[in-house]
Amino acid sequence: MAEGVRKRGKTWSYYFDTAKINGERNKVEKGGFRTQKEALDARAAAIAEYNNTGRRFSPQEISVSDYLDYWLENAIKKNIDHGYSYNTYRDYESKIRLHLEHGIYRLSSFQYAPDKVQEWVDSMKLKGFSKSMIKNTLTCLQGAMNYAILPLKYIQSNPCIPVSVGKMPVDVDAKAHAEYVCPKEEFERILARFPESNYFHLSLVVPYHIGTRIGETFAIDLNEDVDFKTHEIHIRHQLTKIEKTWFFKPPKYDSYRTVKMGITLERILKNHIRQRKINQMKYGQHYLKTYVLPDNSITQARADLNVACKEIMPLCVKDNGELVTPESFKYCARVIHYELGNVLFHSHCLRHTHGTILAENSVNPKTVMERLGHKDIKTTLQTYTFNTDVMQQSAVDVFEKAIQA
Repeated sequence: MAEGVRKRGKTWSYYFDTAKINGERNKVEKGGFRTQKEALDARAAAIAEYNNTGRRFSPQEISVSDYLDYWLENAIKKNIDHGYSYNTYRDYESKIRLHLEHGIYRLSSFQYAPDKVQEWVDSMKLKGFSKSMIKNTLTCLQGAMNYAILPLKYIQSNPCIPVSVGKMPVDVDAKAHAEYVCPKEEFERILARFPESNYFHLSLVVPYHIGTRIGETFAIDLNEDVDFKTHEIHIRHQLTKIEKTWFFKPPKYDSYRTVKMGITLERILKNHIRQRKINQMKYGQHYLKTYVLPDNSITQARADLNVACKEIMPLCVKDNGELVTPESFKYCARVIHYELGNVLFHSHCLRHTHGTILAENSVNPKTVMERLGHKDIKTTLQTYTFNTDVMQQSAVDVFEKAIQA
């Protein structure tokens, strides 16, 4: 391989030969370096990258820390909206930065160190982390190591496979919070605090009636996603915040779906659309309209301004059209916690309540899965067939009827 550096005018450049293509020699050359040393250092780095098939590191020498950065950037970040969401990327980034403690090891030797991974898991237990946090962090590391096996072929075995989280004391409060089902009377009490005239009302009744995730709820466009002729709502997006901007992103697991709605929800939606139009006339040029830009970001502008982008009618806005988001919903939850005294309430519980009501009334699990947009039927069965009081009583009634027949 011919290689070297040379001075051209006031700056230095480096060059080296690459593999021949169609029998012709190819050369890489780059200039603009102030000194000969800078050119030599840059040439060495470029040759190393070339010899490692475009990588800026040697797979045999890379540390676990540098590999995880590489995995996060190339396997996750570059596939946002193509299998991974921005929130998943940020979650993995946080776990790697805050909890993974194996950065000093070489990746090539770390593959033979399940004992070190087990020690780390046990240390997280001693620090008081929840079982779900430990399992999710271990899953993150395991996924990164799987990627190092295939397609990268940097290592041959995954050190996370034999590792076990083991038994942990059940956090009763956390379990009650996660599994909370909002009783009908309690939901009515919440709606009394946030009546139809309140801009949070739809963010409560929609997930209760159709089981949407919070990001999906706030991404519903009343213009295009609600079809009163077919009595359907189309779930096409979730509203996600990136830095300081809100974007329309694909729903979780790409769970695009169409769900039927009942007459109660239809009536509420029609009333809100009617009131929205009244508010637009009331505020006139000062009303804030909402638009989707070509990059799927969301922006707002006064009604008297011309915006050459698609206008939408968001599910939740204030009287003057100001956008209400999942971030805004935190205020609604705080009111329910502290003013109404319901500390178990959280945004996801309304989706959970919808699924539980369906399960308690013997709706086919496949129908529940498709309605909620679960990734697979296993999630539905694990989440919505636990023993509620209604299900327990139903089992007793079925048994009594059987033995008395």
